[in-house]
Amino acid sequence: MTPRSALLLAGALLCAVATSCSKDPTFEDRTVYVYAPRACPVSQSDAFSVVYAGGDFQPSADQPPTAKLFLRDVGSVMTELPAQTRSLLFDVSQQSETAAWRGLAEVGSSGPINVLVWPSGQTCNLTRSVENRVDSTLGVFGRGIMVAGGVTAGGGVVPHTFVGDLGTGIVEPLALGLGTRRSHPTITAFREPGQDGAVSALVAGGQDPDSKMPLSTAEVYVPNAGQRGDIGDFERTRIELSSPRAQHGAVVLATGETLLVGGVGNGGQPLTTMDLVDPKTRQSRSDGIALLAVARSNPIVLRLANGEILVASGTAASGALIPTLEWFAPDASRPTKRPIDLVTGRQEGFVPLEGGGALAVIAPKDDAADFKTVWVVSADGTLEAATPIPPNELDVVRLFEGPEGAPLLWTGKHWMRWQPWEGAFRTIDDATSPGPSTEAIASGDKGLALWIDDRAEAGAFIAGFRFATRSRFGPAPNPMLIAGPGGMAPDRLADQPGGAIHFTDRGLELGPGASAFVTDLTFADIDIELDVTTPPPYVVLRGDDAEELEVGGVACAFGQNATRSLSIQRRGAQITVRADDGEPRICPTSLDAGVRIAVGLRGASGADPTIGRNLRVIRR
Repeated sequence: MTPRSALLLAGALLCAVATSCSKDPTFEDRTVYVYAPRACPVSQSDAFSVVYAGGDFQPSADQPPTAKLFLRDVGSVMTELPAQTRSLLFDVSQQSETAAWRGLAEVGSSGPINVLVWPSGQTCNLTRSVENRVDSTLGVFGRGIMVAGGVTAGGGVVPHTFVGDLGTGIVEPLALGLGTRRSHPTITAFREPGQDGAVSALVAGGQDPDSKMPLSTAEVYVPNAGQRGDIGDFERTRIELSSPRAQHGAVVLATGETLLVGGVGNGGQPLTTMDLVDPKTRQSRSDGIALLAVARSNPIVLRLANGEILVASGTAASGALIPTLEWFAPDASRPTKRPIDLVTGRQEGFVPLEGGGALAVIAPKDDAADFKTVWVVSADGTLEAATPIPPNELDVVRLFEGPEGAPLLWTGKHWMRWQPWEGAFRTIDDATSPGPSTEAIASGDKGLALWIDDRAEAGAFIAGFRFATRSRFGPAPNPMLIAGPGGMAPDRLADQPGGAIHFTDRGLELGPGASAFVTDLTFADIDIELDVTTPPPYVVLRGDDAEELEVGGVACAFGQNATRSLSIQRRGAQITVRADDGEPRICPTSLDAGVRIAVGLRGASGADPTIGRNLRVIRR
């Protein structure tokens, strides 16, 4: 990909994000550039696009926030888009092709808006080779993507570090790159929450390719700081870790800190320790951080929807796969649940589920027909076997996060998507392109699967498969919970005999503690309306800092129990609740005014299920 390939632009008149789009906003012209990978080009001469705007506003039925234009009309002004637009979704088609291209970008506080459109339903490589190599890592940080570490496939030569932009598809080698040679480091986003601008990346630990000794340092890549224009490079001062660590896992906490988990140390034995690296102080610490109950290398580490950390899989000193799952508090200071064992196999994949908990797919060591290959790890830590995929269909297990509570799976034969209310995977019939053959995979966003494709003679390339596009600023599918549970995702298997979540003609029935959340969307100021029966469910407001407020729970108890309806308003830090036709009541516990929230329903304490129906979530 080069800056000139499939470069298109249009104009949009948007309010500057720094003004928070207030009643008297400051307006500015923002230029929008639309890119497509050269390997899967869009014809600028006849490409037509529908542009969908999202933001903290409620679309009206007679004036939907969309613009329509031919991409050849360079310089067009999309006056149809609201001034408060915070995201743009491009849906591109052209007469000569049956395929469509889709791309998504958020509107930053300044500068141009870049949108990379991928062909829907087919794999596409970004143009520049990232060099054939082994023992490297693919990582995503914000809109950035990085290939770092390892050695060239022929051995001996230090490969470049490549950085790409998921807004343009442009991939470039860094001028200097890593200061320390590393095999299998971890790559995570590295920025304090709330900071604006480009996201940095933390490259941590790994092995020295020659001595095979674990490394005790980490390095920080900073965009817009190097000698090659705006691509940036690594800080030359490295962060000292608490101890050497290779073959470890890593995850970014809600605080923005990176947690390094397990791995092997100098003695080559699996570790029980964890290390926390702070983007503000550029220091690491292990004091006050919990220990793993089971030492393990190569663990899978997830941050769950409620901020908890789940540690799964990994390898014991004997080489055996570890069945034990462990949960830790959002700050990793303590375990939150008792460890529990799951089945193991020859390959395993885990991803967090949007409603809560996690999804696991396990390929067995043989093709035993009765092996349970799909599991839901519910938010309360219960293990539930879902509809299995036949073991002989699982050549590989490559899991990616997906919108609408529906992760994506590549089996080596088929692309499949999880159906959260069916408890089963379904094949994507129109997706015939091949998926990843290597373990170097990442989620670009919840609808973009990425991996390193090393099958081409010309080199290795970053490949992508766009399977969905959903903005967190999009409109809620109002009303919800009328004809079905669409628009929401459960935190465990639904509609199971004796289970805690069911959708019936009465609405969504939730047993005590069971939850379902509106998928993908986050909100600032909102109105929430819900029809209920007695007792009503809690309405959960979950901040992007993982803090939860249960409206109806201890922190915000109802002044009176609703028997017909609940109305909830969020304005800045203040939450106002009205039950039935009663007087509005201000919740004694407030939210941080700047925190965006997800919205969910949870079964109230007690023996009886609670029922919610006709849920409406309105942006204000």
